[in-house]
Amino acid sequence: MSKKILAAITLTGLGAAPLVVHADPANGGTEVLPNTTIGGQVFLDLSNISNQSNNVDVAPTGTGFDVKRGYLIADHQFSNIWSADLTTDLQYSSSTTAGSGGVTEVFIKKLYLQGKFDDLFALNVGAYTSPWAPFVETLYEYRWVEKTQTDRLGFANTADWGFNASGATVGSGPGFNYSLSAVNGGGYKNPSRSKYVDVEARAAFIPFEGATIAVGGYSGHLGQVNVSNENFDTNTAHRYDVALNYRIAGFNVGAEYFDAKNYKTANTTTGLFGTSAVVAAAANKTVATDEASGESVWASYAFTEQYSVFARYDNAKLSKDVVPGLKDEYYHIGVAYKPIKNLDVGLVYKNEKVLDGATTIGSGDANSSLTIGGVSTTTSGTYSEVGIFTQWKF
Repeated sequence: MSKKILAAITLTGLGAAPLVVHADPANGGTEVLPNTTIGGQVFLDLSNISNQSNNVDVAPTGTGFDVKRGYLIADHQFSNIWSADLTTDLQYSSSTTAGSGGVTEVFIKKLYLQGKFDDLFALNVGAYTSPWAPFVETLYEYRWVEKTQTDRLGFANTADWGFNASGATVGSGPGFNYSLSAVNGGGYKNPSRSKYVDVEARAAFIPFEGATIAVGGYSGHLGQVNVSNENFDTNTAHRYDVALNYRIAGFNVGAEYFDAKNYKTANTTTGLFGTSAVVAAAANKTVATDEASGESVWASYAFTEQYSVFARYDNAKLSKDVVPGLKDEYYHIGVAYKPIKNLDVGLVYKNEKVLDGATTIGSGDANSSLTIGGVSTTTSGTYSEVGIFTQWKF
């Protein structure tokens, strides 16, 4: 692992430099000189987990320390228009193809060239931020405690390989922002070429200061269709999103709704959710159509710049067509302390229940995924966690 990290550091540069501008005699304005900045972000926790399937303890259960994510971020400004970003993503994986035991892996999460021609138009080429889930994170504000609902349930990528156009109005009055991507569809961990290009978009409106109304959507094959299976039975995955948020006098309240068709389906015997609903496994097989939907609501109140309380509740129907009883309910509550600008510490309690089956959640411990639920469509599971959660940036 140390060689991978050293390679990433070498690629991103050996130091950081402040932004430098100078008068441009050609037009009387200013021009940004080349510079590089390096930073990072880490999510970690010390907690006790109880995970039960039909009232029997299953892994992960117990007390431990997790480093769930570690990002190394390098930004380079070539000029006042052109810039580039490299963000590496560190996570632990319990499986490996080489040897036994788990490994800590370093991925490229973002690697893009940006041309910002106007506040309303920037072109991004490479692995870039996805339009929906990261935007909802900025409304919700507590990503370091838990992922957004669409992200943690596997209905949205946070970054993908392709092209993106984005922009926003400036100023404190009414305005809007948007993001439109054409991507491979497999997410940032899978840069391989697919048969078709997927499309994801978001438009957000700010009717007045503090309020946000956003809509979004996704359509494509999630990077799963190629020349070897293009003639198999195939579905197109669609997702529709709505988010509302309002901030005033230390309060922040918001909600997200999604409806996803043909992303995943469930096994009719085991009740396990997560089988692909995009393309059949063979030419003589069919793929089931399925639909999921969910709601997430959150609220927080900052007493001061340092202290706040927060809560969130999610409810999702994971397989309306194949295993209609399969549901996921999640909530957390907590209190946060910010001793310095770049450090957040929270005491958090989490609780989750999966009814009539099981699903794999894209968060929980250092392995970044865990299974909650029972072993058939008539059984269920519960998950609870209490501990200290934190993020720090540099």
